[in-house]
Amino acid sequence: MSASSALAREGTGRWDDESIAEYSQRLFDWLTKNFEERAKRIGDERGAPFDLPYKYLAPTDDRKKLRMLEKFKEGSLSSRAAEEHIGETLKEFEAVRKLIAAEEEKLAKTWKSDDANLVVKDGKIYDQRVSAARLGVILDNSPSMTPYLPKLREEIGREFTDAHFVEVDGCRLTHLSDNQWFFTKPVSGINPFTADRHIPRVPQLGETPHSTYIRWTRDAVSALMSSVEKMHCDALYWFCDFEDSTDDDLLRTLGRTMLAKKVTVYVHTLSRRPPELINELAKRSGGEVIRKRI
Repeated sequence: MSASSALAREGTGRWDDESIAEYSQRLFDWLTKNFEERAKRIGDERGAPFDLPYKYLAPTDDRKKLRMLEKFKEGSLSSRAAEEHIGETLKEFEAVRKLIAAEEEKLAKTWKSDDANLVVKDGKIYDQRVSAARLGVILDNSPSMTPYLPKLREEIGREFTDAHFVEVDGCRLTHLSDNQWFFTKPVSGINPFTADRHIPRVPQLGETPHSTYIRWTRDAVSALMSSVEKMHCDALYWFCDFEDSTDDDLLRTLGRTMLAKKVTVYVHTLSRRPPELINELAKRSGGEVIRKRI
């Protein structure tokens, strides 16, 4: 990651052509993958392929366009040309999203649950005993925490092979938002076609989509709430440094939601103590606060 991109990631607002291109492309890549997965699910459900009718984004052998795309990814395209490319790309993604959503709306009405029987599994994560039928794992992937994630994923995956992993940049807990769909994946026994599980609209050029994407990836509150309300996790393992801002009213709201849904909360921090309300939530839920270096 370049210096300008790193500054953008840290939220300084110092956007330049290179960082705008990088984070716009990250949004494009996410949308491409998300739409491909949804199209495959639609095709599997109805027994016939569901093709995505891209035009501007269709594969091409046009050398001029290929060179333009290459320069955009390098951050060397002129500001005007880059803006035009971003605008056209987002317009097409939104048009395709509407087609996907329309087909999902039909399938949501006819979908039938597979009535999966969940089994509570008892296992250990390091020295902590954890019980869960659906374990959600929230990982703080801020720069200071990222080096620890591969080892932690490996440790959790040893005994909880079907754990739902979510990475979020930081642990700012100050306000509720509506980005739960960003952290949602298909779950056995849960209708995958309902609108609340998917992006409601693609941000357009005038909405600074590059910074919008960063806000999605930093939404720790949505990551937590999605695991509970959309993924139906009955236990959360939350790895975080708790160096970001928190709001007590919000923490109480999170706590009430998790306790009402009987979610067991395990909090893993390297050294810093979590806020007292999070300590209390872990204790009241039947979980633990773990302070352990990896």
